[in-house]
Amino acid sequence: MDKARTVAEVKDDIRSRVGHRAPFLHADNAEAEEALAQINTFEGEAWAVAWNALGARWEDRANAADKAGDRAQAKEAYLKSYGYYGIARHPFPSTPGKRHGYAKTREMFLAASKYFDIPVERVSIPFQDKAIVGHLRLPKKLPAPMIMHWGGIDNWKEERHSFAESFVKEGWGCFVMDSPGTGECSVLAGPDAHQVHTAALDYLLKRPEVDADKIAVVGASFGGHWSTKLAHLAPDRLRAAVNWGGGIHHFFQPQWQERSRHADSYLFDLIEARANLFGKKTFDELCAAMPALSLLDQGWLDKPCAPLLIVNGKEDKQVPLEDFYLLLEHGNPKTIRLFPGGHMGAIPNIFHTVIAWLHEKLD
Repeated sequence: MDKARTVAEVKDDIRSRVGHRAPFLHADNAEAEEALAQINTFEGEAWAVAWNALGARWEDRANAADKAGDRAQAKEAYLKSYGYYGIARHPFPSTPGKRHGYAKTREMFLAASKYFDIPVERVSIPFQDKAIVGHLRLPKKLPAPMIMHWGGIDNWKEERHSFAESFVKEGWGCFVMDSPGTGECSVLAGPDAHQVHTAALDYLLKRPEVDADKIAVVGASFGGHWSTKLAHLAPDRLRAAVNWGGGIHHFFQPQWQERSRHADSYLFDLIEARANLFGKKTFDELCAAMPALSLLDQGWLDKPCAPLLIVNGKEDKQVPLEDFYLLLEHGNPKTIRLFPGGHMGAIPNIFHTVIAWLHEKLD
C-alpha cells in the first residue's frame, strides 16, 4: 500500500496536470501557481478559497465580454471560470466554499454553452419523486446515434465537456449525466442505483432525434461500473458499451479499499470521495457499503451483455486489473485493450481507441 503523499508531492502532481488533465484542463500555469501559493493543506476551506477567487476573476471577465457582445472572449472566459470553480469543489462539495464552487461550476458551464456550436439542452427527466438532470447535445444530422456518458467519483457531467465535444464532432448525439452519489444525481450509489441509467435510456429512446438502434454508453473511472451493469441490464437496447477503468467485484472488497486508500494517482481525499457516493464519511462505513455493488455477487456476469470494450492503464492502483480479467471469464466475449499508465491510462491514446471502436459499432 502506498503512503499518503506530502503537500509538496500533491502540488507537483497538480502542476503536471494543468492544461492537460481534469480538473485542471482550463487552468493556466501562472494562475495555478497563484492558487497553490495560498495552500498549505488540502483540508477545510483553504483549497476552495484559493480556486474560487480565480473562478470569480474569470466570471467578471466573462460577464464583461458578454455585455460587450464579444462572443469568443465570453465563451473562453466562462470556460475558464467554470474550470476554476470546478477545481474549487474538488473532489466533492464537502465545505461551504466547495459547495459554492460547485453551484458556480454549473452556472458558468451553462453560460459558456450558449456559445457552443452544438447547443446544450439541460434536460430534467422525472424519476420517482425527483428528477434526473442531464446535458443533451444533438448534431445537425438527425436522427443521430446517441452516446450516454458519465464520469466517476469526482469528474461530474460539467467536467465531461471535452469528451462530449468529441462525441458530437463525430456526428453523434451525447447525453451526459451524473453517476449515483455525484453531482445532481437524485440517488446515492447502491445495488439499485442503476435505475437512473435505465430511466435515462427510456427517455432517450422516446426522443425522435435519437436513432433508437444506435445507442452506446461510455462510463469513465467508477462510471465504468455503471456502464458495465447497463450493458448487462439492456443488452438488446444498446449497440455498445465502454468500461473505461471501472470496478466490477474485487474493487468493492475491503481488502482492495485498504490496499488502494493512498493510491498516488489520486490527489487527495480518495476514501472520503468514495464514501460520499454512498452518503458515508468513514473508511469503515465505505467498506461496509461497497460489497453490495459487486456485479459477480449480483449474478449479472453470466447473463447476456451488449458488446463491451474494456480499456484502462495497466499500472492502475485505484482499480484492480483482476476485475477486467473477471469480465473476460464470464458471459459473452468482450474486447479489451490495456495501455501504459495508471488509472485511466494515457488518456488521448485510450480515447482515440474508444472513438474508433464506437465507430465500428455505430456506423
